[in-house]
Amino acid sequence: MISPAVEQIWRSGVIPNVKPTFLATEKRVFGRFGLEPSGRLIELADPPVSLRLLETGIGEPVVFLHGISLASAHWAPIIARLRSNRCTMIDMPGHGGSAAVDFGGIDLRQWHNKMLIALLDQLSLPSAHVVGHSYGGMIGMWLALDAPTRVRTVVSIGTPSLAFGARPDLMFRASAMRAVGPLMLRSAMPGFVHRAVLARALGRPAIKAAAPGLIRVAYLATRRPGFATTASSYLREQFRGPRATPPCYQLTDGELARIERPVLVVWGDRDTRYQPIEEGRQKAALMPQGRFELVPGGHAPWLDNTEASARVVASFLDHARAAAA
Repeated sequence: MISPAVEQIWRSGVIPNVKPTFLATEKRVFGRFGLEPSGRLIELADPPVSLRLLETGIGEPVVFLHGISLASAHWAPIIARLRSNRCTMIDMPGHGGSAAVDFGGIDLRQWHNKMLIALLDQLSLPSAHVVGHSYGGMIGMWLALDAPTRVRTVVSIGTPSLAFGARPDLMFRASAMRAVGPLMLRSAMPGFVHRAVLARALGRPAIKAAAPGLIRVAYLATRRPGFATTASSYLREQFRGPRATPPCYQLTDGELARIERPVLVVWGDRDTRYQPIEEGRQKAALMPQGRFELVPGGHAPWLDNTEASARVVASFLDHARAAAA
């Protein structure tokens, strides 16, 4: 049953190429956590992209960047515990209600820095806290290094993609292949196959513990036209980075030492698929205000054990707010 509110959003044309099934599922997921975020579409000129935002709460501005193949709704368990903050969730390019982008030949670091700066300008925010999962965490650290005045703090949850030198597995490398990747990502897979793919990336406990609808909304968020091109071209460019001259995307020890903003790295104690935990701890220690917290869980630990991850994130943001005051 589609709610009148969802029907109105769909008929208005605000979110083109997004089926009402996705909106209805997303709405139900947020509702389970007592959240009713408002959605809107923002057009950026540089870089040229249309982004859908979901916003809830008032207070300190916090921007959330979800990982590849997930959705803004995956932040609901944490945001429900951050009521004293203005939370802005971005549907990352090619996901949910945001437009697709072909990242072929594009400098990912420069592009995402410009995207976030333009977004903050549109929101009339001089700066904000940035919370990112996986590659979202890497993007947050890029911005803290390259545009520190626009960042208050960074929270990076899960192995932050290549930022600390992770070694992505065969599944991600296959998705990056020019011909095979888009075909794989575009194929309509049965529900049980999609769950198995997510379980491989995030860990089976996260899938079992996820709130009803969260796995479904992830699937629907990646069914929009252009997702396959966006994800495959992003991964292809990302994996080219370490082979470039000079290497790019992975942060050097010297770059990490120049990140002056407070950075919290939240790592699941079972998140060892892409990088050893001790490597992550050592890299976090290179940042002058870096803090490393090991919590129960896998690559998306707040899905395994919401309370542990949410407590650490909320405490970090509260401390930053108090320090600023």
